[in-house]
Amino acid sequence: MEVILWIVLLGLAILVTALVVSLHYQRKYTPIFRQLSELLSNKDLSETDKTIEKPEKKTDSNTRKPIDETDNTIDNPINNAQKETAKTAKEGKTVDSADGELFKQLTEAIRKEQLYITPKFGRKELVERFHLTGKRVSTAFSMAGTSVPEFIRECRLEHARQLMVERPEMTLSEIAAASGFVHASTFTVDFKNKYGVSPTIYREKELRAKSNSEK
Repeated sequence: MEVILWIVLLGLAILVTALVVSLHYQRKYTPIFRQLSELLSNKDLSETDKTIEKPEKKTDSNTRKPIDETDNTIDNPINNAQKETAKTAKEGKTVDSADGELFKQLTEAIRKEQLYITPKFGRKELVERFHLTGKRVSTAFSMAGTSVPEFIRECRLEHARQLMVERPEMTLSEIAAASGFVHASTFTVDFKNKYGVSPTIYREKELRAKSNSEK
């Protein structure tokens, strides 16, 4: 029994000694290892930042120019198409697309059947007549650089301009009504905005020119 007791006591002494030594070295060298660890981690982070920054700069310098060129190639055709169609929409010229084809069909029907001479004719009547949605009709005209009210107004003004020369016996009020204008005053304002002169002056000038050419 005494031998076993001595062995147990010796084992406990060795265990306590090992713990003391471990704590001593831990307190002494832990700050050193911690500093080394922080230095190594900071170095790794700085190297990682450098490797990340370089590709970003390279990517920016290489990709910005193609992006700008792509934007230009997209914007210019759209702007050119809108400018061109805004000038030639009354001639039936449209962009090559589904909207352009629809715009052509609608405008041809409006001109051929003279739908514009109906005073209340507008987008709603187009929707009902051709079984379309209001958004679909508006998009087709918008892509051609115009709108339903604007196109109808242009058709009415052109119709009135022809009547002013071909039907000199008609008054301007009668011509306005026959062209689809509800009010003669609206016709006068719109006509002057488009042709730069009042209907009266324009008519006198055209009739005088026609009379001189017939002599």
